[in-house]
Amino acid sequence: MPNSASSAAAWPVRLFTSPYTLLTLSALFWSINWVMARGLRYESGPMMIAFGRWAIAALMLLPFAWPHVRRDRAELRANWGVLTLLAITGAGAYNALTYLGMQYTTAINGMLLNILVPFIIMALSWAFLRERLVWRQTLGICISFGGAVWIVAHGDWGRLAKLDFNIGDLVVAGAMVLWSIYTIIIKRRPLKLHPLSFLAAITVIGLATLAPFALWEYQVRPPHFSREMLGALLYMGLFPSIVCYLFWSRGVAAIGPTRAGPFLYLLPVFGAVASSIALGEHLEAYHVAGFVLILAGLIVSNSAAREAKPAPAEGADV
Repeated sequence: MPNSASSAAAWPVRLFTSPYTLLTLSALFWSINWVMARGLRYESGPMMIAFGRWAIAALMLLPFAWPHVRRDRAELRANWGVLTLLAITGAGAYNALTYLGMQYTTAINGMLLNILVPFIIMALSWAFLRERLVWRQTLGICISFGGAVWIVAHGDWGRLAKLDFNIGDLVVAGAMVLWSIYTIIIKRRPLKLHPLSFLAAITVIGLATLAPFALWEYQVRPPHFSREMLGALLYMGLFPSIVCYLFWSRGVAAIGPTRAGPFLYLLPVFGAVASSIALGEHLEAYHVAGFVLILAGLIVSNSAAREAKPAPAEGADV
């Protein structure tokens, strides 16, 4: 029988290494990123924001990743194709399209489009990975979706009919498709790569794809550098770029893309809290009701693992 004292001491470690905790923290940090991205749209163009974010991430990451990159250089060369695809779908093009779309669309529309990601992941996983869905997974995803939409609609279904979609929404929708592709591919990442080598590779490749667009934008729309913008970029470079990508990769590797996807429904919940703190907006009853539905859906969806266990997690050492 395990020692009760050692078990009690170990539970915080299990909590903060749990894939569910890692996925929840990813949603939290990304929601703040969305709030900041909306705030920066008057300070800089989208390409410079995306490039600045990943440039700061590279400066923070490479000193720690370099020993692993040197050790893994043969593996990096052998897998340059899949790493390039992951860098484009999960870093370069995804972030550029997200920030570009947020220049034109509203926060409500952006959140509404973002909560479609779990359905895109579910469809792609079924079509390309032959991942079998059980009824509780589908039910849980639908319940969480309803809660997320309830928050976006501010507790009024009629509000959805008044949404005005524009070209920015199409751009954000394209970014959501890219992130869905990244999420289902990440489970097939090169297993022999150290997590920091992997993240360094997609960071550098993502920067290379963003560089020409950022340079062009800098010439036609120079950014207005301020302390607020630099602070926001520092946050984006550390948490949404480094911490979240490591956490999301490990969470997806542990429980699979279909079960991980619905955690993105927490974005509007955390976004509402972040907006209330940063912008002085008040939390309302519909926020609480939506959160309860999202949490219930996550519990139902992930309890489906008892009906259909996922294949052994690849890349669980992320």
